Amino acid sequence: MNKLLFYGAGFFDAVKLVEAINRHQPTWEILGFLDDGPELKGRSPHGVPILGGRELLPEFADRPDVAVFNNVNGSRAGAMHVAELLKAHGCRVPSLVHPSVDLGYVEMGAGCFVPAGCVLGADVKMGDFVTLRYGAILSHEVEVQDFVLIGPGATVGSRARLLRGALIGVGAAILPGVTIGEGCTVGAGAVVARPVAAGKTVAGVPAKELLSEVAHAPSSWDANPNSN
Repeated sequence: MNKLLFYGAGFFDAVKLVEAINRHQPTWEILGFLDDGPELKGRSPHGVPILGGRELLPEFADRPDVAVFNNVNGSRAGAMHVAELLKAHGCRVPSLVHPSVDLGYVEMGAGCFVPAGCVLGADVKMGDFVTLRYGAILSHEVEVQDFVLIGPGATVGSRARLLRGALIGVGAAILPGVTIGEGCTVGAGAVVARPVAAGKTVAGVPAKELLSEVAHAPSSWDANPNSN
């Protein structure tokens, strides 16, 4: 089996997904976590050891049998920062997909996370480091660019486009053909019927842009680049 490291110890669902993959077909031997939090080294959440931080990356990057999954998804900046770090070290970066998810006629980049209950229609195109959460539904011909995060139970209609770094909240609905701009945030439960310009935050039914002082308030998705 290939060996797998997780960069970022704050999201154990990635381990759970790999265990589901292995039950279906033995694929990955989990080596442990890398994490830059000095207080975390030596801990073993649910028995999976935290080996150290980025200082160990060169050691593992040189091994052809080791892949490293970007497990930082608590902030847009953090996910991008780790992706650049893995690229700089030449790491192999896999996508992790639950075996129940049908990937027929789907294009997918590196570093994606697709758990149980997700549905991907024909001709869906996903970039790199896209994170879907449980029960997300993407209809046919949806485009999802790099670093998009789609929350649990969210639905994306046919031919919609989610541009780089967009965040789609829990249970939100993006109607067919709608474009969500780069770096946008769509609030939980929102119904988006019109295009959203880059960097905007929308919420409600139908979704409307929030006031500027609210829209630009810090959130976990924009926060600390070292956040896990």
